[in-house]
Amino acid sequence: MKLIKAVRGTKDIFGDEGIKYDYITRTAQEFFGNYGYSMIKTPIFEETDLFKRGVGEGTDIVEKEMYTFQDRGERSITLRPEGTAAVVRCYLENKIYAKEEVSRYFYAGSMFRYERPQAGRQREFNQIGVEVLGESSPILDAEVIAMGYSFLSKIGVTDLEVTINSVGEKESRQRYRETLLNFLEPMREELCDDCKMRMEKNPLRVLDCKVDKCKELTADAPIITDSLSVEEKAHYEIVKKYLTLFNVKYKEDPRLVRGLDYYSSTVYEIVTNKLGSQGTVLGGGRYDNLLKQLGDKEIPAFGFAAGVERIMMLLGEDFPKRELDVYIAWLGEATMDSAFKLANDLRLFGKSVVIDYASKGMKAHMKKADRVGAKNVIIIGEDEMNKGVVMLKDFINRTQEEVSIENIKNILK
Repeated sequence: MKLIKAVRGTKDIFGDEGIKYDYITRTAQEFFGNYGYSMIKTPIFEETDLFKRGVGEGTDIVEKEMYTFQDRGERSITLRPEGTAAVVRCYLENKIYAKEEVSRYFYAGSMFRYERPQAGRQREFNQIGVEVLGESSPILDAEVIAMGYSFLSKIGVTDLEVTINSVGEKESRQRYRETLLNFLEPMREELCDDCKMRMEKNPLRVLDCKVDKCKELTADAPIITDSLSVEEKAHYEIVKKYLTLFNVKYKEDPRLVRGLDYYSSTVYEIVTNKLGSQGTVLGGGRYDNLLKQLGDKEIPAFGFAAGVERIMMLLGEDFPKRELDVYIAWLGEATMDSAFKLANDLRLFGKSVVIDYASKGMKAHMKKADRVGAKNVIIIGEDEMNKGVVMLKDFINRTQEEVSIENIKNILK
């Protein structure tokens, strides 16, 4: 019988990788919680129109990468390719804007894009992200950027660089669009086919092209910040001021536009040179227009998303391994009931415990305890059980002592 394997572009996460994934997502939730963010979980699939209207029909995601299918009700359904549009849909559908002035959310979960599998990016990949809805202050922009940078630093990701830009609001982008098109038109035939299409739908995306020839041709493209209004320039200056105040070093990149159409004003990425051309670890920006596009609401918003698999690659072996508090070694059938009762009591007490279901000799128990990484071993033999004690072996300090069963919890605190 042929072995069924994982579908190309998907990957199982288990063992040390599972511990690493858990460490990243748990740390993120705790860290972002310190800034007032609460968990949000949206469905893994949505109506296709949500992403067409939200992400943008001219983007590579919508045109080439979405997993879209007809369900049994003949509705067009898409596996979410990113998290922001779904959070905004939830926010609007549930009228959260009428219940609180500012909403801060954290999420973690699978996203899906049909693209060539590569290091740190599969067709099913995981992201953690944050979204703030209802606040337009440029100080928020800087605070969220600093929060993302501090989170990556906290979990042990180093050698990072923050790049920022401002892409302005609708009117400024329209002015820049015309300027950029005038620059691009003479070289249209030399650009790649994707960029020719982008010129029709969203010329700013030409600046995001990864093809070397296109990057070379557009090296001297006009700078978008020259098209910003006085107010937009002031907003951008305050963002930079507070990044400095928050001790975040940054580099301005006038070509940075991000790959999604809903961004406006501040955009940014946190990159590393340790992952080659796929060096973006975290990215985001302001998307004040998205709520207008999806729900006809004038509500400002800012956020970011980070690729969990890329963070896992950057951590390598440098992450806290899960430690086992206790391994229980029981010797002889007569001790089995007492041993399993003690294991249950210790687990309810908050200790991690492993106990084997089959009878073993002492040597086999010690090997197993070492293999599972136990800090302590509790040995229960018939003599110990009859006396109401256990032998507690400290694997770290290499000590051993006889302890009464009543006192074992106090000693293991």
